[in-house]
Amino acid sequence: MAYSEKRLIGFSRDEMFKVVSDVSDYHNFVPWCRSSTVTHEHESSQIATLEIGFPPLSEKYSSRVIHIKPSVVHSVVIENDNLFRTLDTTFRFGKGKPSVERSCTLHYDLVFEFESAFHSRIAHLFFDKVVKTMVSAFLHRAEKLYGPPEFPHSPPQVLQYKS
Repeated sequence: MAYSEKRLIGFSRDEMFKVVSDVSDYHNFVPWCRSSTVTHEHESSQIATLEIGFPPLSEKYSSRVIHIKPSVVHSVVIENDNLFRTLDTTFRFGKGKPSVERSCTLHYDLVFEFESAFHSRIAHLFFDKVVKTMVSAFLHRAEKLYGPPEFPHSPPQVLQYKS
């Protein structure tokens, strides 16, 4: 499964980078994330363990998160207890409106494949909701931390959608 979008948003690259790179805070706002712990941290990367699910299903996996401030946060699953065959997420923050400092172009890319047929069937049922909810969660978190956006976000331009 794969999804990519881009949109112009009313938050700065720095604001969005801080929200997305703060993996230890994900359990407070990312849907279905029950816990998020950074286990190792380096200057431009971290290892994080996340627990996702909804009762009674819950699974843990670890990811390597690489960040290039203020433009990229890239996450790849590294240990998953047989949950994901692939999980690759990238947020890129490009230049926004030329005359608006508090703006950026958000690019979001998600590629994932579950190990089990059971998880794959569930994912196919909810894929549309998951992809629409994920970016919105990060935008809502930015609004909670930094106040309202400088201007209304543009609707997403879907670049890839493969369920």
